[in-house]
Amino acid sequence: MKPPRFWRIADGADLAWRRWEDEYVFHHALANDTHRLSGPAGIVLTQLLHSGEMEEATLADTCGLDEQELEVILQELAKIDFLTWR
Repeated sequence: MKPPRFWRIADGADLAWRRWEDEYVFHHALANDTHRLSGPAGIVLTQLLHSGEMEEATLADTCGLDEQELEVILQELAKIDFLTWR
């Protein structure tokens, strides 16, 4: 069994966001990049923005995602410096 990981918004990721129907747009102020994200990815980010750090399994349950789907989303969001974990 792998040890639990706790995810949070990355330091310096000053994120502004908007939602239109089932997609989200996030702007990373420090990088001055804008990204259009799927509904599930937007739900994960908004949950972490509101809740702060969360353990991966709890985040999956809260967002209504299976752990494999969440893992893909978390890795992709970490690649663009939106998220980090400990």
